[in-house]
Amino acid sequence: MSRPVAVCRSIAKATLLALVATACRDRGAVQVRLQANPTAGFDGRRMEIRAQVTGQPDGLRYKWFSVNGKSEPQESEEPATMFTFADGVTRDRVSVELWRRDRRVAYSEINVRLDEEHERLPAPATPNLTIAITTVPPYEAGGPDTRADIGGTVTGPASAAHRVVIYARADVWYIQPTPYAIHPIAADGSWSSWTHTGTSYAAFVVRAGFEVLPRYDVLPQVGGPILARTIIEGAKR
Repeated sequence: MSRPVAVCRSIAKATLLALVATACRDRGAVQVRLQANPTAGFDGRRMEIRAQVTGQPDGLRYKWFSVNGKSEPQESEEPATMFTFADGVTRDRVSVELWRRDRRVAYSEINVRLDEEHERLPAPATPNLTIAITTVPPYEAGGPDTRADIGGTVTGPASAAHRVVIYARADVWYIQPTPYAIHPIAADGSWSSWTHTGTSYAAFVVRAGFEVLPRYDVLPQVGGPILARTIIEGAKR
């Protein structure tokens, strides 16, 4: 066999192997597309932005950005954030960066527009409510194998449509006791549940249809669908 033919065959084989390796990498590559979902019924200035991910999702962290508005959380391990338009702004652009360790692996953005007709509707009256935690779980590092009772009272004109949402803080705030859990308020204003433990605990009174997020880096303030909140440190032994 002449040397030029052997060299050509070696080059062809190396090229084929490179193409196969590239195809394998492409099949495992992460791609993301954003979807905007208006929140139900209360605040037209808020919408959920959710990342639809294809490829290997393990170990991803999501960093959220916008031109004028605000995202809560701004960084998360969950593929969703709650976006709020800035005052006086009706259009914005929300983007997300997907990171795995110290490398950005994907990016996407979406243009969002405020439902101005919804925004012109009169906001429902906000009742004067307060919430307290009277059965305080212990101050602990927390974890999926922990369990404690939690409960309290709601004072004021709560309706049958209002609910309580509970969070416990470990490294961040996690909803309790299960993802997307909400809890009824009894006729006497009491509420109760069990919870995984943590260092601090929070409880909210929310309107029916509140878009529950399973975790927060920073808890939201009272306003819109959130009618009352309280935060308390766990009981130290």
